Amino acid sequence: MRDSVGTYSLFKRLLPLLILAIAGLITFALVKTREQPQAQDAQIKRWNVTATQINSLSAAPELRLYGQFEPPQTTRLSSALNADVSHILASEGERLPQGSLLLELDAREVELQLRQRKAELAAIDARINAEQVRYQHDRSSLKLEQDVQALNQDRVDRAASLQQRNLLSQEQLDASRQTLRQQALAIEARRQSIADHPNRLAQLEAERERIQSQIELAELDLARTRIQAPFNARILSIETAVGNRVRPGDALITLYDLDRIQLRAQVPDHWRERLGQALEQGPLQARAELAGETVSLEMQRLAARINPGQAGVDALFSLPPKGQLPLPGQTLSIRLLLPQQNALFALPPEALYGTNRVYRLDEDERLQAVRVELAGQRQLTDGQQQVLVSADALTSGDRVITTQLPNAIGGLPVQVVE
Repeated sequence: MRDSVGTYSLFKRLLPLLILAIAGLITFALVKTREQPQAQDAQIKRWNVTATQINSLSAAPELRLYGQFEPPQTTRLSSALNADVSHILASEGERLPQGSLLLELDAREVELQLRQRKAELAAIDARINAEQVRYQHDRSSLKLEQDVQALNQDRVDRAASLQQRNLLSQEQLDASRQTLRQQALAIEARRQSIADHPNRLAQLEAERERIQSQIELAELDLARTRIQAPFNARILSIETAVGNRVRPGDALITLYDLDRIQLRAQVPDHWRERLGQALEQGPLQARAELAGETVSLEMQRLAARINPGQAGVDALFSLPPKGQLPLPGQTLSIRLLLPQQNALFALPPEALYGTNRVYRLDEDERLQAVRVELAGQRQLTDGQQQVLVSADALTSGDRVITTQLPNAIGGLPVQVVE
């Protein structure tokens, strides 16, 4: 009886462990015998893109620029004298040929000065004539005085002979000698006057030259009272009004030369070296639309410096000799024609990322970044725009995507759609 109780007590203690062991065996058997799911390949996300097949070609690229007309310099006509503004004949915006009268200053003060100078010139001419008369008189008088001197000498000789014979007093002899000396002094003075004639004449001629220069200055001032167009001009602004008293240096009219208007366009800095090399062969041709007409231009040179705040250098174009005259500040689009190049590839603008990168498709239709050099643009007959690029890594037959992807990167999987 006691053994039975012990056995039952042991069984009660081992029963939970037995149940747990059986449950564990059943769980293990279920895991081992369950049906395994078949593995499925993960789906790769691909971006839809369009692509084009490229081929190498030879073409003359174009560079699209935006230019602005400007005169190389504006001219501000100013007053050269103190005068009142009497007439203004030009108007703002008016086109006038060279030599046209623009403005008149009151000339009365200048005319009075000119009359005064001419009177001074007449006076100095009279003095020069008087000097010539004096010179001729001195020469003729010298001959007469020399004849008188000879007579005086004969008189002194006779007086001395008579005095030796006590027929004439010493006082009378001294008087004859004094007359002889006085006449000698007069002859010497006459000779000095004749010798000084060139100096007196030179002084008068110098005075006449000074007065003549003052007359020419007065005549120049008189001409300056009539303000004329120095070239074929267009009036930008009138800086004064009728009745104003102007002083030397005061601005009167601002204008510019119609024949020297030029077109200035900014060229990106990475084009500067290539355009400079092309210009060494001569001016580059360009075309633009002006007032509905196609005009031919020539790129003559590049500016000598990059102005502050600009991202490139300015290109300067000359205008055709004939045609409609543009206004300074007017802008237009320019197509600059570049020299012919080989081994170029034509792409739509959407294929270019930034200015120097495109994406090529590999065999797995993944992107490959290719660095390119932008050669320019071209416009097809149907008006379609294309960019022309060159790259050693590209070959004919390559496919390049023509879709702008925001997350484009090398290795990105894509799917080409029509």
